[in-house]
Amino acid sequence: MKRLLFLGLITSLLALRTDEPVSKLNGAFRQTKNKYGTMTEWKSRDSVTVLKVFRDGYWFGVFYDEKYRGGKPFNGACGGTYALKDGKYHETVTFYSWDSTAVGKVYAFDYAISKQQYEQYGKMTSDKYKDYPVNEVCERITATEPLKNNSLEGVWFMKEGYWGGQSRFGEGQYKDVQVVKIFSYPMAVYAYYNPKTRQFDGAGGCRYQFDGKTLTETNEFWSWQADGKRKGNLEKFKTSVKNGQFVQQGWEGKLREVWAKAPAQN
Repeated sequence: MKRLLFLGLITSLLALRTDEPVSKLNGAFRQTKNKYGTMTEWKSRDSVTVLKVFRDGYWFGVFYDEKYRGGKPFNGACGGTYALKDGKYHETVTFYSWDSTAVGKVYAFDYAISKQQYEQYGKMTSDKYKDYPVNEVCERITATEPLKNNSLEGVWFMKEGYWGGQSRFGEGQYKDVQVVKIFSYPMAVYAYYNPKTRQFDGAGGCRYQFDGKTLTETNEFWSWQADGKRKGNLEKFKTSVKNGQFVQQGWEGKLREVWAKAPAQN
């Protein structure tokens, strides 16, 4: 009996050691160096901005603001859910702008997290990226001021959307489209994608502040404007949070969005 109790205790301790709460990764990170594909040496990330945002079991990645000649203001985005199990970071892909065949795949990476940075090491595979090494080191993005009200922190899915004219969520070009928005202070990021066709529609991101009534967003990237001139724009939205939903209104009455809080992943 004592032997069985001892073995049970060891098993429990191992489980505690290897399975971590998803909140351990919560935060926003900017890539500082990488080693992709056939690269043999680490390369500093200075020609394009790469972010990775985590919140409560959901993740979002984006490449934007390419600084080399002919570079694009927006290169692409990806995202999905994640779990920390067996000592590894398990990433499920829900949208992936560069190759839709990656959607639905689950990749396991070695990882390390601290107050200053996030690291991941491993491989992905899809039709475009065969057994492709993905090794990244990212620094944590810090806020310049405290968050005034944290009731938006978390992951939200759009329930209703209206942007003026004939543009309505769930109709026309937005039929079957899913929209996710992640608030992980100081960043907020969002993406539009079609789970049925695996097609990516677009994404945006900003630094944000919320005081309980007004949501202030300073744009970092917005894929729907090809010239990138939206970057740096500051917008304020009337925002109310109640009963697991938030309503965002702006653009002189042209924009109204209703979002529902997503349950945290285990």
